[in-house]
Amino acid sequence: MTERRVWRERGPAWRIGVVLVVVALLVAGLVVAALLTDVEGELRGGRDASASGAPPPSPGLIAAGDDAPVPDPAALDRIMGPLASSPAVGDLTASVVDDATGQVLWERRPRDAKVPASTVKLLTAVAALSRLPADARVDTVLARGTQPDTLVVVPGGDPTMSGAADPGPLFPGAATIAQAAGVVRTAGQTPARIVVAPGPYTGSRLGPGWSPVDIAAGNIAPVQAWMLDAGRLDPADEYSPRTSEPTLAAGRALARELGIDPAEVRVSEEPVETTEEFGRVSSAPLTERVRSMLVHSDNVLAETICREVALDRDPDQKAGFGEGSAAVVETLSERGLDMSGVRLDDCSGMSAGNRLSSAALTDVLRTAAAPDATRELRDLLDALPVAAGSGTLADRFDGPSAAGAGWVRAKTGTLRETSALAGTVTSADGRTMSFALLASGTDPAVARPVLDRIAAELRSCGCR
Repeated sequence: MTERRVWRERGPAWRIGVVLVVVALLVAGLVVAALLTDVEGELRGGRDASASGAPPPSPGLIAAGDDAPVPDPAALDRIMGPLASSPAVGDLTASVVDDATGQVLWERRPRDAKVPASTVKLLTAVAALSRLPADARVDTVLARGTQPDTLVVVPGGDPTMSGAADPGPLFPGAATIAQAAGVVRTAGQTPARIVVAPGPYTGSRLGPGWSPVDIAAGNIAPVQAWMLDAGRLDPADEYSPRTSEPTLAAGRALARELGIDPAEVRVSEEPVETTEEFGRVSSAPLTERVRSMLVHSDNVLAETICREVALDRDPDQKAGFGEGSAAVVETLSERGLDMSGVRLDDCSGMSAGNRLSSAALTDVLRTAAAPDATRELRDLLDALPVAAGSGTLADRFDGPSAAGAGWVRAKTGTLRETSALAGTVTSADGRTMSFALLASGTDPAVARPVLDRIAAELRSCGCR
């Protein structure tokens, strides 16, 4: 959880029960639509996928096809119009496009730029998957300082390293502090102090408009080039409060692992000279980190991934909020996407200064859903939260919107008086569509059920 919210998800027993229901729905749905090759593919990446007891993960989603009937826009409007006019969604802008052809099926002021909240992470994900190798990893280097008993940590920009012996549930495949300590021991070193070098980041640690109160609330941590569990105090709790000094906390954790006095840890603001590299530990591959970013809507991870894009574009620079967000927009523009009217102050969506249209969101989504999408980009759809099944959609799509359970895959977005939902859905006739819904001016708790209902209607409607 990394959107601004004042509620918590329900307990594990409830979530497991929901997933079992979703699995049953998916099995039935696969017979009709053949979206995936097995059930686990639908839930892969969600917190509760293991509860299904399903087969190993599938290769993922298949490309959109044009053999199923296309919904009639007029029929679709008769269903969507009343929902879109509900006071619950306030000022709604929306876009729905056919994935196979790009045809607009339904829209409402689709070019109006609105606060997108965490749907910005879709742009960050597509930019990263377009620019970087799918197996790209971020290294943290362990080296000797100019003094023989000084260990220097040179961060590369990995916020996912686990402070536990094994990677936590939020960041599968992450490096661990125990592995980092093992590199030092294997090199036969017994340092007396640790210095953490600055790493490749620059500028403010908090994004434009970010509030320090969101650190204790568990939404953010100051963005630094090395931290454990994205700064969480409890690595297993998605909603855990975070530390205000994540790099110092990581250095002290490594000191304790090596038997060094934590008081002998210093975070340097200036470059640190090293004489010998002992080794390095690496993050999970990019595709796994993108999955974690989207499923758990992790703001810190989003900010580090876009900096990764910026550093790849210009290895000689250091990257901050401005460089990261500019790199996302520039990379997407180079893909041929229309970024006019797009304003990004950050890469996570926490800033209320961000502006994005629903049409831009469906354009970005369709790069992953179109028939000619690459496998790497198609993995984006497989990494989205599943309605009533995983991540930030685990406790949504019940009651009037239950038809969308298991069929809607979408990124959520929540800020004060802003609620967004953008993703992909397959109609009952087997036609896949990308959609984006941006509601503003109302309480997200009131808007969400109607947004879910709109997405569910796209699933259940043949509309011909």
